[in-house]
Amino acid sequence: MATAMLHSLFRPRAMDDFPGPFARRARETAEELRRDWDCTARDAAENRRLDELHASRDDYRALLSGHLRLLEDYLALTQVHQRAFGPNPSRVSELTAAVSELKRLHDELFPRWQTADDLARILIEKFSLPADALRELATRHAPPASWLNETADPFSDD
Repeated sequence: MATAMLHSLFRPRAMDDFPGPFARRARETAEELRRDWDCTARDAAENRRLDELHASRDDYRALLSGHLRLLEDYLALTQVHQRAFGPNPSRVSELTAAVSELKRLHDELFPRWQTADDLARILIEKFSLPADALRELATRHAPPASWLNETADPFSDD
């Protein structure tokens, strides 16, 4: 039987828990990478450090793409292990969720993010409140009374 032969050929003891502890944390790690992006991007926008964030673009893309490829390869190998040695659906589920999360993050940013202006547009979309939410806030919070007495145009060059 091929499976028995496969067990003889490829069943090192260290592989008994394949894909190991990493698989149990793959989704958590992917979610953490998403939170890190959100937090860092918000901080860069609030503190006018978009140029610094943009300067990290190529390395960030390489790291994100590399981790995504690693997870995709790990998932594929885990599926081969399942076919050969029996199912472990929680590991496949964990890796699938991690791949999906990192792919969403990657696709949200790339290839749109090429320039600093692209980054600014992405962050404006991400962090701006939708028009409906702004209208709702405006109905609940009137402008300060002092604004009604102002005659100067704050947007003019005068």
